[in-house]
Amino acid sequence: MKDYKTFIKIILMLILISGCDKNIDKELIKYDSNSYIESIFGITFDEDIEELVNDAFSSDLLTSKVPKKRFKKDKYGRCASIYDDEENNTKTITFDGNCEGKRGQRRSGSIIVTYSEKKDEVGSFRQVDFDNFYLNDVKIEGVRRYEIISIEEGADKIIQMSLENGKMTYPDGSFSSRSKSITKIIVYENDKHFSTSLIGNASGFDSSGSSFKMKITSPIIFLNNCLDQLNNRKGIIPVAGIKTYTKDNYEIIIDFGDGECDFLADITKEGITETVDLRKVHRKKRSKN
Repeated sequence: MKDYKTFIKIILMLILISGCDKNIDKELIKYDSNSYIESIFGITFDEDIEELVNDAFSSDLLTSKVPKKRFKKDKYGRCASIYDDEENNTKTITFDGNCEGKRGQRRSGSIIVTYSEKKDEVGSFRQVDFDNFYLNDVKIEGVRRYEIISIEEGADKIIQMSLENGKMTYPDGSFSSRSKSITKIIVYENDKHFSTSLIGNASGFDSSGSSFKMKITSPIIFLNNCLDQLNNRKGIIPVAGIKTYTKDNYEIIIDFGDGECDFLADITKEGITETVDLRKVHRKKRSKN
């Protein structure tokens, strides 16, 4: 009987230890949550901004008075407008106040776009600068350049995108910085935008001050027919692709899925994987000393 009780105690101890290990496992990823969340924001915010700039060049705009125009159906809020300076090849997108768009994103400040004379040709480019611009209370800075490097049969485009001196300042005063080089492949079907895929890498510092490197190890894909389903104020959500985020000699792997139109991503750190709903993840506020 004594041996039996000892055996039971050992089993209980193993269960308790196992339970503790699981709790530790869960905390392992959560401990570094700001790092992977900021990395995700880096991609979703980029796509949101690029869609906004593309819409500013669309012929499908409402003209209120020259040279001021508005987005059709107030997609980015009624206080959003575009000022065209064709002589100097610039567009200034201004959000007069805290504008709420159709997907719930809030924007303020201005985006200044400088563009080449030729459009939709190899060598044509856009350069995007920011003037006190905020997206969902995150201040966005840096110089972005998009240049068409190839147009394939069927009008598929390959675009080289670079970001210099990128910076995101969060409501708690902390910030992350990054530079990156990304190749974008835009695919069309029946003259309509079908998908965008990304390959490339980035480097910088997260909001804790730690340096990081990011590499897209499997192309990150956005499907155009998922945009309406993935209405999300955090930005446009990828449906597939893997990015590896290296920091302090360990890796965080972010897997956006297998093509389903959902908000789920698998986050893996040190062999431990957690599935997260990207609608529900939030940065932790910086603790005040």
